[in-house]
Amino acid sequence: MDNALLNNTLLTILNGTVSLLYILSLVLYGADFFRSSAIAKTYKQPALIVTIVTHIAYIGFLTAPEGYRLDYSSPMLMTMVALTLAVTYMFIEFSTKTDKTGFFILSFATGAEILASVLFLSSSGDGPAFSGLGIGIHLLSAIFSFSAIAIAGLYSFLYLLLFRQIKNNKFGFLFENLPNLEVLELLIKHAVAFGFLFLTITLLAGAIGTIQTSEVINLFETRLIALIVIWLFYGASLFIKKLFGWDTFHMAYILIILFVVITSLIILMSIFSPTFHSTSF
Repeated sequence: MDNALLNNTLLTILNGTVSLLYILSLVLYGADFFRSSAIAKTYKQPALIVTIVTHIAYIGFLTAPEGYRLDYSSPMLMTMVALTLAVTYMFIEFSTKTDKTGFFILSFATGAEILASVLFLSSSGDGPAFSGLGIGIHLLSAIFSFSAIAIAGLYSFLYLLLFRQIKNNKFGFLFENLPNLEVLELLIKHAVAFGFLFLTITLLAGAIGTIQTSEVINLFETRLIALIVIWLFYGASLFIKKLFGWDTFHMAYILIILFVVITSLIILMSIFSPTFHSTSF
């Protein structure tokens, strides 16, 4: 298929505009975090909201010719990762009233969107497309799951970093600007809760989608087993203190490891397989 962006002026403009808006949001969150800019603090959240709304509109225009269906192409997955990172972070910011970690999350989202923009301009076609509402929800919730897992991993890293600084009596820039350990623990819990929610939707929608398409998923597939194990752990993580007596310090290491594992799975999937599963009919 021909490159849709190069043949559509509106899509070309939106492709660049979305990247610029992510950069603007990142700069504002960075200015607030590093320089405590009053202007940045005032306009960073509205800028992020405009970025998300514009990004959703862009994806709507991009997928409209195909009936608003997402596909499995690398640029589409990357732009969806950027969007879901921004949306998940926005919900966490609203629910916790904490806005001092946005720069770190948006750094990943901005990088993903810039890469997606470049890939969209150089791509000559789409990847495999899904069929059916169940598979569509499965794909979207899987991307949201990854974003929540990434955010939980990043918050865990910040938690450990701050914990080490406090333990070593080094009260530097991060200590003064990051949320305290209690707030970071709350942020981790929110990210884990979002991860568990979207992993649950991913598994349920995937099961519904296979029924709709008459596909048979190999239940003993390594990647599927890994997904179920991660889902179980994220569910247990919501009650891990009561169940096992673990503290956030030890849980943070596991959340970082899980993020590395699932990222590795996604990279391997993109290299060796166009879809996450192997199926039989």
